[in-house]
Amino acid sequence: MNTIDRAQRPAPPKPVARKASPVNAEYEDRARELVREAMRSKGVTVDQLTARLALIGVDMSSGGVANKISRGGFSSAFLLQCLAAMDLQIKVE
Repeated sequence: MNTIDRAQRPAPPKPVARKASPVNAEYEDRARELVREAMRSKGVTVDQLTARLALIGVDMSSGGVANKISRGGFSSAFLLQCLAAMDLQIKVE
């Protein structure tokens, strides 16, 4: 097995934050707006959404829910939980 001493070995690539990617920022914005639009259409406030999430087993504070939505970088599971809590369904065609 050939061994390369440290001087010859190339440095590993520097990590780049996932959030820094423009495509991620675009989709996070779209996710945030999807939840906000759903809340507007159903007339649901953050406090009401928090209560509805609690009914389906998602235990979070209103501040936590508001922060997640404002950041937009939440999981797809949280997105689906929010939509389910507001009695909305996504239809994929």
